[in-house]
Amino acid sequence: MHNLQRAWFLFLGLGLLTLILSGLIGQPPAGLTSTVALPHNLLHRVGTNLRLASETLADRSDLRQALAEANSTINELERQNRDLSLSVGQLSEALQIQADQSPGVALTAPVTGLSSSTLLSRLTLGKGSTDGVMTSMVVTVPQGLVGMVVDVTGGNSVVRSVVDPQSRVGITVRGRGGQGVALGLPDGNIRVTDFIEVDEILVGDVVETSSIGGLYPRGVMVGTVVEVPPRDLNELRRTFTVEPVVDLSTLLEVALISPQ
Repeated sequence: MHNLQRAWFLFLGLGLLTLILSGLIGQPPAGLTSTVALPHNLLHRVGTNLRLASETLADRSDLRQALAEANSTINELERQNRDLSLSVGQLSEALQIQADQSPGVALTAPVTGLSSSTLLSRLTLGKGSTDGVMTSMVVTVPQGLVGMVVDVTGGNSVVRSVVDPQSRVGITVRGRGGQGVALGLPDGNIRVTDFIEVDEILVGDVVETSSIGGLYPRGVMVGTVVEVPPRDLNELRRTFTVEPVVDLSTLLEVALISPQ
């Protein structure tokens, strides 16, 4: 600040000197004119540079704001794209189930919890009675049977899985006929009991739902035969073990079929 005041005083002094000499000798020398003009040009350049610097900072601030708005828009579009892809996937699965298993697919629901122990094997779904979920709805995925809805609240529902020890599902063997009942086992497999055999059952045969009980649509895959004990000639009905086709721990979304 002190130096600036000195410059202004010098500028004024040189200006007065120029006026006095102009009155005495007419046109002042070129060297003196350039000397007086120097402080003035210097201050002008400083002011110009300050103004340009201020405009540059303002432009950068606007650019940062524009970039922030663009990033926000991109994030929102990516979220919408993910939601759309998820919806398309859910619709595709529902249509596949409708074509392969039952035309009675009513809705899909997210899996929000899994409770599995030696006594129970239950799934919790993120939809309930307010979404149209009812008890006795059959729960499936494109791979096969998951279970049945046994409890419903306003916003959630509980599914008793096919491997739950309390589960009872009427089944048959694809391509071989016969009728039996599938019960869940604590180890996560399924035991078929009271099976009326038509053709011999072999390991690798496909087990699917039958019309027994009328609760499940026919032809929904349950699993594959993994063990067939030797035949007891004194027993008219067979027992064998089935590995479920659906891995409950991997489920994210399921389809619900209206009760028959």
